[in-house]
Amino acid sequence: MKIKLTALIVFFCFAGFYPGAQAQDKELEDVLTGIQDKMSKVGSISTGFVQEKNLAMFKQKVTLKGNIYIQKPGRLAWKVSSPIRYALVINDTDITQWDQDSNRVQSVSLNKNPSFQVAIQQMQNWFAGSYKSMEKDYHIKLIGQQPIELEFTPRENAVAANFIQKVTVLFQADGQYIKLITILEKTGDNTVLEFINAKLDQKIPAAAWDVKQD
Repeated sequence: MKIKLTALIVFFCFAGFYPGAQAQDKELEDVLTGIQDKMSKVGSISTGFVQEKNLAMFKQKVTLKGNIYIQKPGRLAWKVSSPIRYALVINDTDITQWDQDSNRVQSVSLNKNPSFQVAIQQMQNWFAGSYKSMEKDYHIKLIGQQPIELEFTPRENAVAANFIQKVTVLFQADGQYIKLITILEKTGDNTVLEFINAKLDQKIPAAAWDVKQD
């Protein structure tokens, strides 16, 4: 069975999250520790997003808009509303998807698909701000403090080095959540994911977890 994955989720599959060495740069280490402390205290997130992918070969831009809902621990809903309608809902045991074209709901058990389980755990680590664990696979550079901006360049032996040149992450002014992720791929394609009107620790409506959209 085929599960459609957005460019962001595919990116998370490439990103390795392993216990890493301590940051050599004290300033960077303090920043990474601060981000993790702040983000780990957030229990739920509701945010709009705009994802723009620039295809270098075809000189074409693909723009997706929608909403993301996160409820810790273990629940995430990724809903695209424009120009297509698509939904992906993740809980502790399953991934469920729906798309407007087929109007079909499909599910995959995470327990029976370890590769999906690893990818989803990596996504959850990302949203939790667990960036210190990425030092084994990425060179991390602090390129801005007000607001915080980090640059991740894959190490030569990392799986991500086959696909990604670098990733830049810009945080909200208060450091509690991500504002912008920019992914430059080896192909020259460029993906920019912007989070809009993020709401932290507010009640998420039950309808957010319904995979099929009306």
